[in-house]
Amino acid sequence: MTTPLCILLVDDSKFFLELERQFLRNTPATILLAASAEEAAAVAQKHLPSLIYMDVDMSGMNGFDCCRALKSDLQMQAIPVVLIGAKASAADAAIARDAGADAYLTKPLDRRQFLDVGHNFLMSIERREPRRDCRLPVDFICRGLHLQGHCIDVSTGGMFLGCRSTVAKGEALTLKFSLPDEHLSPIELHGRIAWVNSRDEIIKPDYPLGYGIEFIDIPEEKGTALRRCFSNRWTA
Repeated sequence: MTTPLCILLVDDSKFFLELERQFLRNTPATILLAASAEEAAAVAQKHLPSLIYMDVDMSGMNGFDCCRALKSDLQMQAIPVVLIGAKASAADAAIARDAGADAYLTKPLDRRQFLDVGHNFLMSIERREPRRDCRLPVDFICRGLHLQGHCIDVSTGGMFLGCRSTVAKGEALTLKFSLPDEHLSPIELHGRIAWVNSRDEIIKPDYPLGYGIEFIDIPEEKGTALRRCFSNRWTA
């Protein structure tokens, strides 16, 4: 049986399986899970997934050996395999290449990198988070300075922050804001600036001056609060 457009996630950690599944929640594909390399080989043979993300360090057969086995099978050798190691090691990256891996990532996993690498092999992987228009005042700290701006739109992955203060791409900041239909204390999140709409360079003409912000390590309960707002389709 072959499942059209499915992605196989392989890790003996339930935490990382769930994290990766959350990364792919906007991608129109069936997500298959395997908790060991042996299970992954059986699932891959049955479903012939379009892409495999596989952890290296698992009990029993490791990811390197499983990748070699998959790539030596004529039926499965064309499936892209992204191996995920515990450390950024040139030696481990070389072993991954020798095992036939198509890409090598390391933990802790970065959502954008995880999706960008997968997108190289499967164009339908959706890297953008759904956004909702809103107008929320936001207090934020950058370079030790306390600043203010206005959220223009927001998702569980980030927001656009309208602001005229001079801040550069890649800088870290802490944001604090309240959701309009949440009876909670203001949400505080860490983020980094992914792109800038400045007077010198307008990346998105339909946005004001400001910054595209990517949230970093958003806690699950805060992500849940954001998703609840999206499901209610609010606009302030």
